Amino acid sequence: MNQNRNAVIVKVEAGAIDRHNDLIRFPFKPKDYFSNWQEGTSTLAVSRTDADGHSLREDVPAQFEPSRRELAWQTEGLRAGESAWYAIRATNEPPPNNRYRIENRTTHLLITVDDDLFTRYNFLGVWKPYFWPLNGNHGTVVRGAGGGDHPHHTGLFLAYGGHGEGGSANIWSDWDEPPYGPCGKMLHQRFVRLTQGPVYAEFVEDLVYVKGNGDEILTETRTARAWHADNGRRFLDITHETSPPLDIGDRQFLFVARMNPSMKLPNEGHVENSEGQIGRKEVHHQRARWCDLAGVVGDGVNGLAMFDHPQNVEHPGFFGEIAVPQQMSILHHPPNELSDDRFRLQFRVYVHEGITPEADVEPHYQCYANPVKVEVISTPISESPTD
Repeated sequence: MNQNRNAVIVKVEAGAIDRHNDLIRFPFKPKDYFSNWQEGTSTLAVSRTDADGHSLREDVPAQFEPSRRELAWQTEGLRAGESAWYAIRATNEPPPNNRYRIENRTTHLLITVDDDLFTRYNFLGVWKPYFWPLNGNHGTVVRGAGGGDHPHHTGLFLAYGGHGEGGSANIWSDWDEPPYGPCGKMLHQRFVRLTQGPVYAEFVEDLVYVKGNGDEILTETRTARAWHADNGRRFLDITHETSPPLDIGDRQFLFVARMNPSMKLPNEGHVENSEGQIGRKEVHHQRARWCDLAGVVGDGVNGLAMFDHPQNVEHPGFFGEIAVPQQMSILHHPPNELSDDRFRLQFRVYVHEGITPEADVEPHYQCYANPVKVEVISTPISESPTD
């Protein structure tokens, strides 16, 4: 007997890539399938099945975001060319425990996984928000505030305008740095949403960019999602969506990581990009789909790979440094005119154990650029949710 006659059966295809606990993001509208769905009360459960919808194992952790109407879970092990089937059921059972938590501490957010700190997002009392620490399984891969060498290079952050190239506002320096000031700021406005659950933690934030004189440049909605494939493979997905920059000059957006000094870049550690170039000098000012930097952190080796999404304007991104080789940035410019009055940039940060080949950086980039395909195979025979 089919145990999932009241379920939606979906087929997940790996495509040409091996998947190791890859994140499945599936647009899903429960009311299209479950007539008794009660918003705010009903939940969704996901279990592995065979092609005919017969259960193979217990439920897998799954997370539904009602505002986005998106269901997420992970592939477990799925080899290239293989497919897997899942049953999606409506239930009134309590959702599983929150493995990923996010806590607002007034000036910063704490994002934890299994009660261990993954990252802190610092958003108040700063000229531009930043992530620090950003922890691998041996410690943080980025440095904190207060370094004597370029103190405005702090953690992982988005900057705008560089040193004011072409007359753009400078939201790079964290003080009115001569001759580049007066400098602007990215100001936190509010958190639209803080989400925690068994699969990921996520925040959605509204910000405004202002010039040194207070004039508004643009507004931004920033989304950051944290999740793990396993303890040695950790991910932070970041999306920036802005209004058109009311500014002159180059209007450059920079996604930046200032690496942990313990990595001793550029003389030690390992630096490699998607084009096969190895070494800090070789990857500088090159276009690439990703760039990876790794070195000694704590009692092991951790790395940080920066992924440029293929839908970003000017992809593949232009990787380089401003001022110091211990920093890596991806540079993008908005087009002169936007087609829909929104400018969107997407990045993934992969925090991993070991150096580039050991961490399978290219396969993980391919997972990012080519998400799994999800197809609805069958819908419920009975429309009543199961308990």
